[in-house]
Amino acid sequence: MGWLEEHVIALTGGGSGLGRALVDAFVEEGARVAVLEYSPAKAATLAAETDPARVVVVTGDVTTFAANAALVAAAVERWGRLDSFVANAGLWDFGKTLADTAPDDLARGFDALYAVNVKAPLLGAKAALDALRASEGSVIVTLSNSALYPGGGGPLYVSSKHAGVGLVKQLAYELAPDVRVNAVAPGGMLSDLRGPAELGLADTSVGTDS
Repeated sequence: MGWLEEHVIALTGGGSGLGRALVDAFVEEGARVAVLEYSPAKAATLAAETDPARVVVVTGDVTTFAANAALVAAAVERWGRLDSFVANAGLWDFGKTLADTAPDDLARGFDALYAVNVKAPLLGAKAALDALRASEGSVIVTLSNSALYPGGGGPLYVSSKHAGVGLVKQLAYELAPDVRVNAVAPGGMLSDLRGPAELGLADTSVGTDS
């Protein structure tokens, strides 16, 4: 028996990096995991490398309510319940400073980062709310040490993670006592975390960035 035996989890951004590590850890502890992944190639690899009795993969855009709802529906249809929603998908700005970012890029980058780092957890929590109330479950948002301190990115990333703290606090306030809402703030790690296409960073990952 693992710590999460028969626990049903919906997780976003599980195709690589921290998300993939979480999928593997959850499964090892006995959980069943529905994963939302943006990249069709990563989604296919994840599906091929995991036990279909334990992992179901949905391909979609985490910044849309429809994709989050499809993720929750996949978990509930497959296993009859949802115990946790883990909002893990994220983008980084690779430390682009205010002074070095053109005004148009700043505006487009803001929209892109906030869509993934702030709007997506909000939409995911909304999509999962009824199922989590039924199970008295939990929401966990992956933030960053940049949610607590400056210097872990540029103003777009750092402010988005600080916004995530506010979102977690408000949702914890609103959804108590039926649904617990918490966050984790990991430090930096080498992974396939990427930046927004609007800043020319869609093909740049933390693990390969020099």
